[in-house]
Amino acid sequence: MPLTTKNEITLEKSPAYFISKSVPERVFKMNPKMKLIVVVRNPITRAISDYTQAVTRKKRSIFTSKFEELVACFNETSPSCQRGVNASWGAIRIGVYQKHLKRWLEYFPLSQFLFVDGEKLITDPASQIRLTEKFLNLEPVVKRKNFIHDPIKRFPCIKRNGGNVHCLGKSKGRQHPQVRPIVIQKLADFYRPENEKFFAMINRRFEWL
Repeated sequence: MPLTTKNEITLEKSPAYFISKSVPERVFKMNPKMKLIVVVRNPITRAISDYTQAVTRKKRSIFTSKFEELVACFNETSPSCQRGVNASWGAIRIGVYQKHLKRWLEYFPLSQFLFVDGEKLITDPASQIRLTEKFLNLEPVVKRKNFIHDPIKRFPCIKRNGGNVHCLGKSKGRQHPQVRPIVIQKLADFYRPENEKFFAMINRRFEWL
């Protein structure tokens, strides 16, 4: 982390922090007063996006059956098979937010967390940025007029002063594979109790399922 004066705020991010077992203690030892921002989204959408990114990086074609094969349990008696879903697959396991948060709450109080709605960050980014500004005790400056939506990627773009527009790069907005409704339902049944545990932990609900 760079040197930060009392009049500055330093932001640092990584998608790996939240799910890494050793990170909460390391962060606590570095700064127990640190504010923590976690962006969460529908875990089903997150799993499909994870799979799409992995396939794209390997430059393979997307096959619907491949995702569905990875979701499915090949051995129903295996401990990793939970409610008919292969819970050991990383793309599925990451979306069990309550298990990851439980480790963080051993070191940090809930008051030091802000949970940003990843779905609204796409459809209404200004609302989530305003929550973040308030959480960080910053003077609010971001407005809805600062964003426009990319009709192709369906992600928000930032409209800068002077009219210049900055959109997300090629790695964002990839086409997701079509997944059969029966598989989506199986994932919904798997995540529903896990989501309820997560909602109870943070005293807040997200309308995912």
